[in-house]
Amino acid sequence: MLEKSDIALEFLTFPTGKDSIMYAVMALKQDMKVPEMIPLFEEKELKQIVSNNVYSTTELYRLVWEPLEEKLDGVNTIYFAPSGELYNLAIETLPDTDSTWVSDRFNFYRLSSTRQLALVREDYNTNGVRIYGGLKYDTDISQLVVDNQKYHIYKEESTRSFEDDHIADSLQLRSGAQDLPATKIEAENIKHSLDCANVENELYSGVIGTEASFKAMSGKKLRALHIATHGFYWTEKQAGQMKQLDFLVLNVNNQSNYVEDKALTRSGLLMSGANNALMGIEIPEGIDNGVLTAKEIAELDLRGMDMVVLSACQTGLGEITGEGVFGLQRGFKKAGAKSLLMSLWKVDDNATQMLMTQFYVNLIAGMNKYEALREAQRYVREYEIEVKESLTPSQKRKEEKAGRIAEASQRFRKICPYKHPKDWAAFILLDGID
Repeated sequence: MLEKSDIALEFLTFPTGKDSIMYAVMALKQDMKVPEMIPLFEEKELKQIVSNNVYSTTELYRLVWEPLEEKLDGVNTIYFAPSGELYNLAIETLPDTDSTWVSDRFNFYRLSSTRQLALVREDYNTNGVRIYGGLKYDTDISQLVVDNQKYHIYKEESTRSFEDDHIADSLQLRSGAQDLPATKIEAENIKHSLDCANVENELYSGVIGTEASFKAMSGKKLRALHIATHGFYWTEKQAGQMKQLDFLVLNVNNQSNYVEDKALTRSGLLMSGANNALMGIEIPEGIDNGVLTAKEIAELDLRGMDMVVLSACQTGLGEITGEGVFGLQRGFKKAGAKSLLMSLWKVDDNATQMLMTQFYVNLIAGMNKYEALREAQRYVREYEIEVKESLTPSQKRKEEKAGRIAEASQRFRKICPYKHPKDWAAFILLDGID
């Protein structure tokens, strides 16, 4: 399946001593009979990199990509599957010099496994895009009840993934989730772009963006889903540090599927009406509470869904295991979604709105998913605005002396407000091969 200018990289980790974890990569090109294993670095070297330096210096590039430079000679496209801590790092958008990015040199495709390249995919007859944004987290419980009845969503008390009385503390949102105004603009912009391209779509905003409406997608064979909302994730250690989350702490003697289920309850999305549960208000039995967990998503039928865009914070995070990341991405993958666009950290609301809007503009213009994301990220980081600059008294006198009265009263300069990778590099595309 590889072209001459392609390379497939499967990262791996393994212990080399009592306190040492080694990172390596299996590299495969078209003209190779077998993969070649290339040692990279020890995990302790990775942990020595200060978090602020990951995307602003070349330190991580030197660990991950520099040892592969010989193998990357003549390569245009890199297909890679991460391992260990690399799951939670956007290694495809690292600076390779003081002024250039590795994503400008190669086309990157992040995969859940390099076997994705050789899979024969079942062709589903899917159509339509579902969009969520501008959700109303204060939606009254009566609306939740109405939606459960409207969509015929019922669940037994015993199947709940959360103990509602403890959700507020576990999410550290005692006062509830705040509305995200930019997500409404984002959702409406995306709908407008899709309408102009004659792509069938539905927008769920305000009080109708409930958990029940989300679960009603199960089995509907939609082509794509875009959801802009609050996302959450916390580790087993974080859960264990809070007494009210004792029920989430995993027992090492538990069976693997039980461990996975528990891990999937520690990440999710907030839907309309979530503040009722977050603030400890009692939810009627059998009614969805607006806190949609990865475990609940995994139980849906989203087969045939070509793309899920999670425009929310930390949607790419989860519990790192030998089988991948147990979090939202695991939930959507188990439900049958093909590719996911997710974030690794909290991103500025306005920068996200801009990136997502441009992403869909690029898709509609004919770019593939990877190209659309790369160019949207480039658009955000190079986006310019003019700002008024305050002059010092001496600068003001100099302008006045030169007869530039207007310049003496005000001066403007162009800046790129979202140039720092914290505003655009968080989003990663998983299994976005077309």
